[in-house]
Amino acid sequence: MQVELSGRSLSIEQVKIVADGGAEVSISADARQRVERGEAALNHMIADGTPIYGVTTGFGALDGRIVAGVDNVQQQKSLLRSHAAGLGPPMSVAATRAMMLIRANVLATGMMGVQIRTLDTLVAMLNKGVTPRVPERGSVGACGDLAPLAHMALTLIGEGRAKLKDSSTWMPAGEAMSRAGIRLVELRGRDGIALINGTEQTTGIGSLALAAAKSLVNSAECAAALVMEALGALTDSFDERVALAKPHPGQIETSRRLRDLASGSVTARAPRPGRLRDALSLRCVPQVLGAARDAIAHCENTLCIEINAANDNPLFGVADGWVTSNSGNFHGQHAGEVLDYLANSVSSIAVMSERRVARMVDPATNGGLPAFLIHPDAPQGVNSGFMIAQYTAASLVAELRTRSVPGTIQSIPTCANTEDHVPMAPLAARRADFAVQTAMHVVAIELLLAAQAIDLRGIRPAPALRGAYETIRRRVPVMVHDRIIGDDIAAIFELLSAGHFA
Repeated sequence: MQVELSGRSLSIEQVKIVADGGAEVSISADARQRVERGEAALNHMIADGTPIYGVTTGFGALDGRIVAGVDNVQQQKSLLRSHAAGLGPPMSVAATRAMMLIRANVLATGMMGVQIRTLDTLVAMLNKGVTPRVPERGSVGACGDLAPLAHMALTLIGEGRAKLKDSSTWMPAGEAMSRAGIRLVELRGRDGIALINGTEQTTGIGSLALAAAKSLVNSAECAAALVMEALGALTDSFDERVALAKPHPGQIETSRRLRDLASGSVTARAPRPGRLRDALSLRCVPQVLGAARDAIAHCENTLCIEINAANDNPLFGVADGWVTSNSGNFHGQHAGEVLDYLANSVSSIAVMSERRVARMVDPATNGGLPAFLIHPDAPQGVNSGFMIAQYTAASLVAELRTRSVPGTIQSIPTCANTEDHVPMAPLAARRADFAVQTAMHVVAIELLLAAQAIDLRGIRPAPALRGAYETIRRRVPVMVHDRIIGDDIAAIFELLSAGHFA
């Protein structure tokens, strides 16, 4: 598969594919021409003596210091070294590749004045599997995700550390580039600042979290429908007339999905004498998962704008010779806010999922099933069944709550107060990623227990749910006598991560 970068049309799905190593990357002919024209325009401005931030001046609060042309190459190299101040464990290979891809797409807009060879080298690293070692901590989200992008960009000049495709070993970046057959770049003009002055750690991590969240909400609907069958829930909560009476797009879609999934169920049925209402964790699935669908849609729209935009400063208008050193397009507020929103919504998926898990193990609420879903052939007391699986789900939800503070309200002034508002967008991105992965574990527990409950109920799932049930049972058999439940949860999480329930 080929992903062609134009600076205008990169999608979240393409980011995910390239991040996972499933596509080659190229630059469109139009984008290549724009970049070459931008490079020529920058060189012309420099020759004319046009003041340009970060090229003829220092950086940040040092922008009043004049930098002579003879010092330009050293200036751009020194920028990467001084800004590579990240700490902590490295970003995942997938997240780093997503960051690289999105920055390459931003450079392809042609508004940064970067050398075409610098852009080609970044693309070659993606195609030949050279991944820089980028510490995940240290960015405030303005002016751009400076520290992580500087660690990324060091590899282009042979500094820092990197590893090759299918290798777990970090090595000197120059060695990795040599082994991959990629020539190092001599940064000039504004190559250094063009590589680091954007939101790409935020959008790289955020795009992958968003892609996982899209799969998660489908899987959560499947899990909820299985529980509804196991507990004999009422189906009028997702009647089309109910959804249209409060016509949020997500609620309408989740209701439709639940109708499809529950169609033909022998236990999830219309209201009947003695059962006119369900608990809200069963009744309000369209409202909660529907809200998550709407959050995901809003997040995707915003991130798609962000990853196809000129995230930088200065910006250059090639056609009219315009330049500004006073733009704020490197600021990650838009991306950070929607990722905080995504984290909130995904956390609610986990909160509701845990409540259904609790109902299944409680003999007071599970409609006659054995306590803790202990198999009838295994004596209670000797066996504890799925008792502690609910503890685990509760612990995960509590951990989500401890990480519930939004990142984008945490501004702390930087750079001698010249950057007196920063969005902390990378914190929002990392929080969103944590929320999605944690919610996936809770939903994995729900799927595992739902399959056990259906077996103990002695029913065959509705036609649309049989594939999900059989996928679980091919990997994890019904639990008769107690076994290590953590292994079973991990197995279902692996299936869920791969999209088997989406």
